[in-house]
Amino acid sequence: MEKFSITIASDYSRILGGRWKSLGEFSGEDFYETKLCPEFEKAFSQAEKLHIYLDGVISYPRSFLDQSFGELARQKGIQNVSTTIIFHTNNFNWVIDYIKNQIWKK
Repeated sequence: MEKFSITIASDYSRILGGRWKSLGEFSGEDFYETKLCPEFEKAFSQAEKLHIYLDGVISYPRSFLDQSFGELARQKGIQNVSTTIIFHTNNFNWVIDYIKNQIWKK
């Protein structure tokens, strides 16, 4: 069992919003601040992996992904983030591809 994990659908929301908190609930900004960054910091400080489970969510707005996972890479460093986070999915392989090859490669 993983020491650090986030199942987005059950730990955050099945329905995700846009980029900013000012635009509505369950934004990428809110997810970054309340779930992703704190959990990443715990895992990274203990040299552990952070497992992110993507399934169970209705859909992933690109603005949500850009703001949450992009901000994490900007603040913590792409190398640190990409070597700490492990994604899990059966349904959202495009999300992993988008984060790794579009957001983190900028």
